[in-house]
Amino acid sequence: TTSSMSYTIYYHTACEKFYGRAIGIVLSLEEAKAKGKAVSYVVKTPDAAPTDVGFATPMMTLPSGQSMAQTPAILGVLGSQLALGGTTDEEKVKCAQAVLDVEDIFSEVISGKWTAKPERPDKWFALLEAKLASTKYLAADEPTIADFHAIFAFEWVNAKHAAGYAKFPKLTQWWAAINAYPTVKALRDNGIPMIPI
Repeated sequence: TTSSMSYTIYYHTACEKFYGRAIGIVLSLEEAKAKGKAVSYVVKTPDAAPTDVGFATPMMTLPSGQSMAQTPAILGVLGSQLALGGTTDEEKVKCAQAVLDVEDIFSEVISGKWTAKPERPDKWFALLEAKLASTKYLAADEPTIADFHAIFAFEWVNAKHAAGYAKFPKLTQWWAAINAYPTVKALRDNGIPMIPI
């Protein structure tokens, strides 16, 4: 018998009012469960987090008992532990970069950089469009941690960037496909907002 891998996430409102930066983390764990992995997790409020681990949430305690912070780093560990970071070496490299690309997209859209430099959104969208020319999702033909983190980033893109990305057909198709994906659809259908707006 395989013992369950138990994780603890620490995030605002224990994800009871919104998922925010924990979207990709929760989706990765839910996807592992959907694929039959012996995974369980609980979400606790930041005051329950171990001290001296990180500056801000989300934070996570891994099955080993080690705790960590920084969303992209947590996702990288989950991608490795749960086999959600690509299967080939090429997919793993694409996935690692895509996690950071969508993190940068989030940072730029939320900081107002796209208002100050209006050419930047289309440059990012063109990059993702090119990546999606060879795979259905950002790094592979199955969703990875990069796609799950991209939901967080694109929730903010959709909320803050009125011009959108409709002129990028593969990116538009990706957004429809990832939102129709069963694990993502189930999280959306539970009624908890993705982001706090």
